[in-house]
Amino acid sequence: MKPEILKKWAAGQHEEAVQQLVDYLEKTPTDIEAYVTLATFLTTLKDYEQAEVLLQKALTQFPENDALKYALGTLYYQAEAYQQAETTFSQLVKETQALDAQYMLAQTYHQLEQNARAMAFALTVQEKQPDQLDANILVGNILISLGDFDQAQIYFKNAHRIDAQNGEAVFKYGLTQLVLGRESQSYFERAKTLDPAYFEKNKQQLIDIEGFMRAKDQK
Repeated sequence: MKPEILKKWAAGQHEEAVQQLVDYLEKTPTDIEAYVTLATFLTTLKDYEQAEVLLQKALTQFPENDALKYALGTLYYQAEAYQQAETTFSQLVKETQALDAQYMLAQTYHQLEQNARAMAFALTVQEKQPDQLDANILVGNILISLGDFDQAQIYFKNAHRIDAQNGEAVFKYGLTQLVLGRESQSYFERAKTLDPAYFEKNKQQLIDIEGFMRAKDQK
């Protein structure tokens, strides 16, 4: 694949990059990496329908290619078509046991609120890659959904150690400390500074938990 296409995309010339990649694939229809890249471009632009058509077409040519299957599963996940994502990633996990596929399957089950299933796959990834930021955050998020803040704080503490500048890790560690009755305000202040957009998007969770804690104390 021509590197100038990637440079155009990185420079924000998205339509030009997509068109050049389409033209390239018409001339080079066996370049699997180009299919995956084009699908990624289209998914980023939220053109999910065209991305799916592209990947399904590629899979008719290369039905056993794991990179195409993974890209299709990721597309479904980004499009919030979680049942289709689950089907795709489940099949991929059966075939490859790849950690990336297991991580995405855990994410998908978490979105489907099937947290016991999600935990099984998320823990597998975290145990094999204990210093992976995303894996620790995912396990922590699943544990919060299960109401286990004591265990969740272990994984968010890991995430905070791995990347002390990650807004989500700092915010969620603060949540666990709040529920466990420990000092937490400094974490929320840091999270707001590190990632204001994330803080604004998730502050309702903080408000809800603070309300729950106040009600519990009053009882």
